Amino acid sequence: MMRALLPSLTFAAFLLGGCVNGQFSVAAAANDADGIATGLAQAVKDLRNGNALSAAQMAKIDAALSDVQATSAALAKAASQTQAQSLATQIAGDVNAIVAAASAIPALPPPVPEVLAAADVMLPVLEADVGIQAPLGAAPGMSVAQARALLAAQAAKFRAGA
Repeated sequence: MMRALLPSLTFAAFLLGGCVNGQFSVAAAANDADGIATGLAQAVKDLRNGNALSAAQMAKIDAALSDVQATSAALAKAASQTQAQSLATQIAGDVNAIVAAASAIPALPPPVPEVLAAADVMLPVLEADVGIQAPLGAAPGMSVAQARALLAAQAAKFRAGA
C-alpha cells in the first residue's frame, strides 16, 4: 500500500517545492520563469535564423516573447503571492501564444519543438511555485527535470550569444 502511495506523495512534495512553510517562493518562481523566458528566446532566435515563419507570425511570437521576458523580470520582484500568481498566469498565456504561432509551421528546426515542449512542461511547475494548483504538464518522454535542463541549456546558449 505504501509503495502505491509513494508516487503521489512525491508528486505532492514536488508541487509544494516552490513553497516554504506554506508560503510561495519568489526565488523558485523567478528561476523557473527566467528559464522559460530565456530558453524560448533562444528558440525564437533559431526560428528567425531558419526563416521558417512569415513576418506576421514572427511579429506575434516576438510580441509574446517580449511579454514573457518582461513579466519574468517582474515576477522576480513580486511583492505578494497574488501578484506572483497574476504574473505567472500572464507568462502561461504568452507561452501558449508562442506555441500556437509556432505550431502553424509543419517542420520546425531542431531544437525548437523540444524547447516548446519543455516550456509547456514547465508552465504548471511555475504555477505551482506561486501556489496555483494546476495539473503537471507532460510531453511524451520528457520529465520536469529534463525540461528544466533543456531550457537551462538553451538559456546558456542564448546568453553566450550563440
